Formats: sequence, structure tokens, C-alpha cells
Amino acid sequence: MTDRSYQPVLVTGATGYVGGRLVPRLLEEGRRVRAMGRSMDKLAARPWANHPLIERVQADVLDKESLARACRGCWAAYYLVHSMDPYHKDFETVDHQAALNMAEAAAEAGLERMIYLGGLVPEGQKLSRHLASRQRVGDILRSGPVPVTILRAAMILGSGSASFEIMRYLLDRLPVMITPLGVNNRVQPISIRNVITYLAGCLDHDEVAGQNFDICGPEALTYRDLFQAYAQEAGLPPRVILAVPFLTPRLCSYLIHGITPVHAALARPLAEGLNNTVVCVDRRIQTIIPQDLMDIRRTIRRILVKTRQEIVETSWADAGPMVPPEWVQTGDEDYAGGAVITAAYRVTIQAPAVDVWDPIRRLGGVTGWYFANFLWHLRGRMDRMAGGVGWRRGRRHATD
Repeated sequence: MTDRSYQPVLVTGATGYVGGRLVPRLLEEGRRVRAMGRSMDKLAARPWANHPLIERVQADVLDKESLARACRGCWAAYYLVHSMDPYHKDFETVDHQAALNMAEAAAEAGLERMIYLGGLVPEGQKLSRHLASRQRVGDILRSGPVPVTILRAAMILGSGSASFEIMRYLLDRLPVMITPLGVNNRVQPISIRNVITYLAGCLDHDEVAGQNFDICGPEALTYRDLFQAYAQEAGLPPRVILAVPFLTPRLCSYLIHGITPVHAALARPLAEGLNNTVVCVDRRIQTIIPQDLMDIRRTIRRILVKTRQEIVETSWADAGPMVPPEWVQTGDEDYAGGAVITAAYRVTIQAPAVDVWDPIRRLGGVTGWYFANFLWHLRGRMDRMAGGVGWRRGRRHATD
């Protein structure tokens, strides 16, 4: 057994939704953390980037060499990577290759254990692509010699989570909702706060190594009841929810794409999950890592407060590569040839810099644009129809 106090814990996906919240929790507990991400710029932008116990490392789970370097010298690793995003249409293939690379890198580095956050897989049901892929990833990770702890969550609710943002946008905008029949299936959501406590607590309990655990909140309810609970906590009238057999996950994902900031490619696997009943069966983790499990209404109430106060630590949009807008890049493409014509303008304003900067940093978001704002909205709608992000880029604060 090695001296764990001097060896870091590797957190893959440190710039993602869960990883971005787990890292500061581990640092608060006095642990050395090696935060891994594909972009050093994204890692450097995190509030914890300069913590004395943090080590930032650039690596990609699809790059075996960089992943091996990231694992080397660590005693444990969190695997929080999932490729269900618009940049990977065949997310299962990418997921499985990444898991295989991680299993090999962990074995080569001699890790004592891995901790994987997967999906709750119901017994005896036909699984959605999303759940089947999460299960397969767990199996691949466990195929290596390193003991793997698998925490299986049904639905994670938190400020900025994809599941909650889809629900919030749909219910805020649609007094009448047409949904798949799966809206009557049961689900047992868990607060992101409780998820982080379970993840962090696994490092303190050697008995969880090599085990599978279901992690859920205290209540199991239908998606329909969950939606109505949100509406009540948000101060909305009860929503009319019509479940129909002809609304497929594909059609449902297009609806989500048009109304929420979440891309159809991400929404479709989540919509497919409505067809499964996902409730806790194994509750052993509650005895090993006891904590105050937040019920549905308390969770929603807490999320709404943080959302309205614009205190969102991480968002579903944090994951994935950074793709800069084309308008921030000057000049023609290399293949275009010819001359590049540039122009510059200068305006002198008789005001302190701080007064000038304040209205600039409010641009976009809820402020919009100070000229021809309707044209920017029109452009955003056209972009959204073409499959782009539109004008809703997941900005979580009005000024910062």
C-alpha cells in the first residue's frame, strides 16, 4: 500500500459538469488532485485552477499516450467522461474506445482503484442506447486488473445539468406538453450535491472497491409527477401533460432542440431514457456513506434559487471542445487566396473605463444587443433551425 497523502487523485473530465464540482470538493478535503482536461485554457479558467493542491494536466481519453501520462503517479482515478454530445453522433463507439484506453492506462500506472459514475440500469427492460452504453463502459473498465467502484445514478438534478435545464425550459414555456408514453414511467432522481458526496466519500472507504452501487434520492415518482412538482415550486400553473404513442425520441429531441439550449444530439438519448423505469434496488451505499438525501421539492427549490441568483458552478455546456465563433477569427480561409481587406474605427468616449466596460460586458444573454436586437434573434432562430446553438449559449450570469 502506497502513501496516499502524497499521491494525487486523477479526475478525468475535470472541466465537465460533475468533474467541475468534484474537484473543489476534494480540494476542500485536503486531497491532492490532478485535474485532467483536453484544454489547458479551460482548466486555467476554473476558480480552483491555482489552488496549492491542484495539478492541471492536458490529456484526452482517446489519446492513449497522454492518458497514460495523466494516470502515472496517481493512486486513484475518477472516470467522469461521456461522449454523448453533438460532436460525436456515434457516441457509443467513442465511449467504448475511451473506456478501453482508460482501463489500459490505469493498469499500466498501477492505480489502486477507479471510480466511475454510470447510469442506473433496470433489470429485465430493453435499454436505451444511452443506458446500454453506460453499462458497457462500466464493463470495459472492470475488464482490467484495477478495482472499479461503479456508482449508478438514475437522473441527476442540479443547477446547469442537462436534465434539469431541459425540464426547466420546457415547463417554463409550454403550459400544454405533448410527451411520449414514457412520461408515466417512474424515476428516482438524485441531487448533484448528494452525488458529489458519494463520489468523494468513496476514497475514504476501501470496502467500496470493485463494487456496484445504486445512488438515488429518497423518492421515486413518475416523470409526470416530477414535472408538476417543478411547476409548483417555480410558481407556475399546473401543466397539462398529454402522453401520446406517436411521439418518438427523435421527434421529442427536435422539440427539445427548438425550445431549450440543449442540442438534439444530446436530447435524443435522454428522451430515449423515458422508456425505462429507473429506481434504486441496491441501497447499501446509504449505510457506507451516510448523508442527508435531498427530496425532490427541496432539490428543485435549491436549484431555482441558485439559477435565479445566477450562481451556477458548472453547466452541461462546459463539456466538449471549445469551438470559437467564426466572427472572432480574421482573414480568409487558406484556400481562398486573394487579398484581405481590413478596416478599423475608433471612438473616444468621455467617461471612466469602468463605466464604459459595464454595458459592454452585459451584451448578449438577457440584455441582448443595443442595435437591431430583433435581427440577432432572427439570426439565432435560423441557426437553431440549421442545428446550431442559436442565441442561447448557456450563459449563466448576466454580467460575468
